[in-house]
Amino acid sequence: MRSLSGGERSFSIVCFVVSLWAITEAPFRCLDEFDVFMDMVNRRISMDMMLKVASGQRYRQFIFLTPQSISSLPQSKNIRILRLKDPDRGINEQSSQDGDDE
Repeated sequence: MRSLSGGERSFSIVCFVVSLWAITEAPFRCLDEFDVFMDMVNRRISMDMMLKVASGQRYRQFIFLTPQSISSLPQSKNIRILRLKDPDRGINEQSSQDGDDE
């Protein structure tokens, strides 16, 4: 695993986790930021693989958290997308707090 790039490592881990889903009985399946280091090709393959598994297990709930764009997901009544508002990372707020100490 050490010789793999970050994206290759992430892809391998997703494949491993998806294979574990076949033998586990938990009602929830969650992956957080699984695609951060992946290129677009491996990300698409991973998403297709996970969605295929999810469509075959409708009695389970799948939760995928990602900071990447999900605009390419297929339209489905079984997919619900919740998008959080981007955080406000303005520098002005911190500099105004620093000035209050004087």
